Amino acid sequence: MFPMPIVALLLVAGAGSKAVVRTGVVSDESCGATHLKAGDEQCVVKCLRGGASVGHPEWKPQRMVLVARDGSSIVFIANPERLNDHAGQEVTIRATPPDKNNTVRVLALVTK
Repeated sequence: MFPMPIVALLLVAGAGSKAVVRTGVVSDESCGATHLKAGDEQCVVKCLRGGASVGHPEWKPQRMVLVARDGSSIVFIANPERLNDHAGQEVTIRATPPDKNNTVRVLALVTK
């Protein structure tokens, strides 16, 4: 058995070798591809926060997703804190391949 720091290093090294690059619009799972046009950024921000911030506490926060610009694919984001400042915007990310639940972990934001 490996000591914990070595195992963590091996996992990080393994994730980097299997990284994929994806481009899409940061949205929420409820609205998904309906937020692909400019001007919908604030709706995405509200959906990700939930309704308590706008007087509707019954409206639960939504999970963050990345939607391909053409709407052909949607993946869930496991670590949304990496993309919080990009709600409703198109981004390019380096991420882990989608798991069995169609979820990716953002490794880095790719700058153009």
